[in-house]
Amino acid sequence: MCPCTKCPNCHSYSRVCVYEHLTDPHRGFLRGYRHWIYHGEKPRTSSSATKQNVEMEHDMDGLVHDVFGIHSTEEPICGEGERIPEVRENSKFYEFVKENEQMLYPNCKKYSKLSFMVHLYHLKCLHGWSDKSFSMLLDLLRDALPEEIFLPKSYYETKKIVSGLSLGYEKIHACPNDCILYWDKYAKYEVCPKCSTSRWKTTNEDVQGNGMETSERRKKIPAKILRWFPLKPRLQRLYMSSKVAESMRWHHESRLNDGSLRHPADSLAWKNFDARYPTFSLDPRNVRLGVASDGFNPFKTMSITHSTWPVILIPYNLPPWMCMKQPYFMLSLLIPGPKGTGNNIDIYLQPLVQQLQEL
Repeated sequence: MCPCTKCPNCHSYSRVCVYEHLTDPHRGFLRGYRHWIYHGEKPRTSSSATKQNVEMEHDMDGLVHDVFGIHSTEEPICGEGERIPEVRENSKFYEFVKENEQMLYPNCKKYSKLSFMVHLYHLKCLHGWSDKSFSMLLDLLRDALPEEIFLPKSYYETKKIVSGLSLGYEKIHACPNDCILYWDKYAKYEVCPKCSTSRWKTTNEDVQGNGMETSERRKKIPAKILRWFPLKPRLQRLYMSSKVAESMRWHHESRLNDGSLRHPADSLAWKNFDARYPTFSLDPRNVRLGVASDGFNPFKTMSITHSTWPVILIPYNLPPWMCMKQPYFMLSLLIPGPKGTGNNIDIYLQPLVQQLQEL
């Protein structure tokens, strides 16, 4: 369909029409856009940038690219201060590129500011450091290392930077008796329609004070909160990495099909599913997910009785040495305690089921 208003039903472009489209400043080629990095051509990288990445031995450029799905470029894409829409919408991407180009301190050959923060934050998560201890460690590093070191001042500042690389979650209020989620049609309810329990926690001050006036002045605290980690952006993240995207087709292209059971794709259930839904099975990139859940006590060996239930999704497209590894487990729901949900777990699965139906 020709975008020109003079010939809306034209399927063959005339010479005059094509010339007008190319020279029109609102529709034609952007000035300075000589390297088509957004239309399939790979970006050009200078030798200095390549040398710096080799010296640092951390593929942070690859990490940032996998997160945002675009390549960085050192050359201006448009002239005269213009920017194409893709660049304008991905300002966070260029912020990370800037952080990665900044050395940890002058003449540092191994870490950039971004790579060091990511490694340090990873250690915090692995070993369960408290937020306060992390901030104290940053203070010690800034005091011990050269004065020109570029480090955030606290855990809060570090989290603000690193959180842009991660995927967030949503909080959904729930009835403390596991009756409903205050979500969808119940989003604006203040009291559970099934058991008449309040959506909010009540304190002694609320009971002994001036009733509703006292509770309204103070910030309301929900009685129970479900953490919901949306599935769509996590599936998109799998296909943003070229290596993982290739592995997502392993079950169809690289699996050894000799009758032995090594992977769920070798099972009769998988084959029966393919026979029942032939259109779905035609594309090996379509995602097969396994769902698992179990309760655990987050307080370890303490005597307190508590049961928190995570719901995990496992992408079975991946080979067995990847799909059952922690980096590829996708946390979908975190159901709070203190008691197990039992048969009421279906109440908490509603957001996941709805998104699976959409997909």
